[in-house]
Amino acid sequence: MHLKVFLPLFAVLGWVAGSLGHEPVTYPPGTGVAPGSSGAYTSAPPAPGATGAPGGGTTGSTGDGTTGSTGGGTTGSTGGGTTGSTGPDIATLIAQTAELSTLNSIITQYPGLLASLSSAAGTLLAPSNEALDAFISGQGGLASLTEDSIQDLVNYHLLPLSRSSADLSVAGGAIAETRLLDTDYTNLAGTANVIFASAYGSTGQEVAPSGLKIYSGVGTSANVTSADLAFEGGLVHVIDRVLNFPRTCTQTAETASLSTLLQAIQTTNLTEVVDTTPKFTCFAPTDAAFQAAGINISSLTNDQIVDALKYHSIVGDVGYSTAFEDGREYQTLLGVPVTVHKRDGQLFINDVAVQTGNVIMSNGVAHVLSGVLSPPANGTGGTTGGTSAGSTAGSSATPLRDSFGISVGLFLAVISSVYFVFA
Repeated sequence: MHLKVFLPLFAVLGWVAGSLGHEPVTYPPGTGVAPGSSGAYTSAPPAPGATGAPGGGTTGSTGDGTTGSTGGGTTGSTGGGTTGSTGPDIATLIAQTAELSTLNSIITQYPGLLASLSSAAGTLLAPSNEALDAFISGQGGLASLTEDSIQDLVNYHLLPLSRSSADLSVAGGAIAETRLLDTDYTNLAGTANVIFASAYGSTGQEVAPSGLKIYSGVGTSANVTSADLAFEGGLVHVIDRVLNFPRTCTQTAETASLSTLLQAIQTTNLTEVVDTTPKFTCFAPTDAAFQAAGINISSLTNDQIVDALKYHSIVGDVGYSTAFEDGREYQTLLGVPVTVHKRDGQLFINDVAVQTGNVIMSNGVAHVLSGVLSPPANGTGGTTGGTSAGSTAGSSATPLRDSFGISVGLFLAVISSVYFVFA
């Protein structure tokens, strides 16, 4: 196949902020990032609330994603939730739970942390003693962390809704909003960042459940080891590692050793665009995928690389896998849609399998691909596999939100401006 067919593919690499890295990642003290991050993306896509499903809302309410409401949340939004729990207050529960003694020691040293936990209703994803000890050691000791960074870490482990292990273990996975709003880790147009919970793998599409995991920044995951510990106002789930903060596209790509993608982004001077555009979804081929396709970034023109990046990108509501519908087309920044398929226990973009899904980033999500996407010759929807719905290139093609067309136009204008300035 002519090399040009594959051009759009490698641009995606630069964005993909989350591929399967294998080397442990060491962050400088004070960053609040868990040591030993493998970068191996096994995160499952956060599932939007199912229409009419009970849950969500405030304690004792019913609904899905909206306080006190009934019905289903919007596509890709935080959904689910259970009614209020009874039991001791959260500080007492932590103090009485042997596997949380390290957490108890930390929060009692900081009155602000204790106050924020005591006033919180919802769900706490509580790192075990072993998990916290490893994290603190990797950061050079507790004294190396500021109280603000510890507060951010606590906020990323707190869900405002009460989510039972059953809620989080649904087929397809579940997305859950946290309390993390710090702009260093969250750029989602005013909403808090999320975690993805799944018992069905990183895409939520595996045929059989294999244990509940919580997926966080740079594609790392934590196992839930003890679930549904009730306190007055919510639940605690004990996890076996500290969650990593979401990072930007390029930080994620670098951590995950997606060097080809990173090269494509840097070559076109699009780092700021992919790192700061909110609600950004990128489809990111691995280095191996580029190599298999015979693509060499150095041999391509800037225009070719930019087009490739556009075809691997969506801007609008964040494209967690739970928001994608089987057989539907979604408009890319190139103006040519991709088609999503869910079959055989896997998630596909066109005919390319997602190797690791729902890699949480500060400004959206990345899906790591096993191959490179190439737009069809006729300029219409997905290439092969399944059925596709929606309009063809140049039309709305079932966007993730009604304002998607506006978002695409603005983003393309930014890319064009950046390109012409630096070309």
